[in-house]
Amino acid sequence: MDVLVDTHAVLWWLAGSKQLSRRAKLILADPANRRMVSMASLWEIAIKMGTGRLPAQGLTLKSIVETLALQQFVLRGIQADDLFRMETLPWLHRDPFDRLLIAQAQVESVPLLTADAMIARYAVKTLW
Repeated sequence: MDVLVDTHAVLWWLAGSKQLSRRAKLILADPANRRMVSMASLWEIAIKMGTGRLPAQGLTLKSIVETLALQQFVLRGIQADDLFRMETLPWLHRDPFDRLLIAQAQVESVPLLTADAMIARYAVKTLW
């Protein structure tokens, strides 16, 4: 299964959080799944770490990327087609990072692994 992973799901996965659903854990634990993490999520994490809104507990963005690579997650860049799609999305959700993830999931034709109920209001399949 191909899936794009929302930022909070990436962080919860790396932290071993109980906030992940059973289904999300199974999807994220299986390296046979193509688990994509957007550069937009890494950008969001970097901003939150830099502003102190995300307690890093010794983590760095570099260590996060290295861990994702070791676990065979795929880093997905931001392409012009993603931005073209994002431009046409209705303004149901104001978070620019979530809007970009929605657009990327649509462009890739993959579900978005997210607990964010606002995202389900868009024409994108979600899993949780």
